[in-house]
Amino acid sequence: MFYPLSLFIGLRYTKSKRNNAFISFVSVFSTGGITLGVLALITVLSVMNGFEKELKTRILGAVPHVSVSNSNRLLNKWQYLLPILKNNPDVRAVDPMVSSEAIILSTQNIQGVQIEGIYPDKYSSKVLRKSIFIGSLHSLEAGKYRVLMGDRLGRLLGVSVGDKVRIVSARGSRFTPLGRLPSERKFTVAGFFSVGSDVDQSLILMHATDAGKLIRIAPGDITDIRLYLNDPFDIETWTPPTLPSSLQLTDWRSTHGELFAAVKMEKNMIWLLLCLIIVVAAFNILSSSVMIVNDKKSEVAILKTLGLSRAKINFIFIIQGAWSGLWGALFGTGLGLLLSSYINEIIAFLGIHLVEDAFGESRHLPVEHQSTQIIMILCSAMLLSLLATLYPAYRAGKESPVEALRDE
Repeated sequence: MFYPLSLFIGLRYTKSKRNNAFISFVSVFSTGGITLGVLALITVLSVMNGFEKELKTRILGAVPHVSVSNSNRLLNKWQYLLPILKNNPDVRAVDPMVSSEAIILSTQNIQGVQIEGIYPDKYSSKVLRKSIFIGSLHSLEAGKYRVLMGDRLGRLLGVSVGDKVRIVSARGSRFTPLGRLPSERKFTVAGFFSVGSDVDQSLILMHATDAGKLIRIAPGDITDIRLYLNDPFDIETWTPPTLPSSLQLTDWRSTHGELFAAVKMEKNMIWLLLCLIIVVAAFNILSSSVMIVNDKKSEVAILKTLGLSRAKINFIFIIQGAWSGLWGALFGTGLGLLLSSYINEIIAFLGIHLVEDAFGESRHLPVEHQSTQIIMILCSAMLLSLLATLYPAYRAGKESPVEALRDE
């Protein structure tokens, strides 16, 4: 097979047995450094992507992405808003809601909660629907005063299905001869859900009609309208519809924005720190290439006397140096994908417990591979390896044949 002369000689230099064992060791070490850096970067970022996706599913899947409310927190003529809010390609679903803060009491404990009065046939939170393991949304019938709560809240209150709980809300308080008294009602526990986040300890679902009676608002009125987007991270580019000035829009960033900003910053810092491993390996490629150039001075001089141009000499050592980085990046990518794909099986075999849930039980590491991210890591490692060869190749091209052959 025909090769260009520079490519042929560069590949021969990568395969030839060097007399200097130290140069050979540094070259192998630099290839291993590139492999290790790419492997670590792909593995750790894949796990971080999995954690971010899990947080996005468990937290943002159970809370509204956007809320539409009035300045006095009541919407009495809200039906006309639904077509306006739904007429947007980024909006997946729209839910009318009666929400309020409250206190729930059982015979064993007391806890502050967030109540959400919903219309079961219109409720659009897929995460909460799938996380109900006892009971169903259809058990929340108007006038029955039934509730669904998180399993952690149920354990905290010491209640089970069929037990009675008392819910007290200051929203519907009234003045009496004894002073201002909050609104309260007894509800029956109809089921439990488990999302796997703080929602399990703070959220209670009931029918919107029952919630309206609890906080003493007019029948048919709601407190806000919840919007669910196709992707909650699209909130930065989402264009809200034109609404009356009395209505206010709030999104999930007001309550959970700091959490996801911290996760993003952590990912960026891990990316930066692990990239330093690849940079160090690239410097090893540079140092080994410089030593190889010094070792091949006489051969470079002979090639120049035979008429090989300076550009082709440069290309020889670019090929020779970049070859290590190329194989290191490819091996690192393959091993990184393999390790991250079977990381749970590996840590289980080693008996290591890296992640535990709230009850001390071992959890699997979530893993998600992003193709664009992996391609960027691979290309970045190759580019750094290529840049590390430019200076040694430049030095090889500058070598004078007379000086190089003087002592031969």
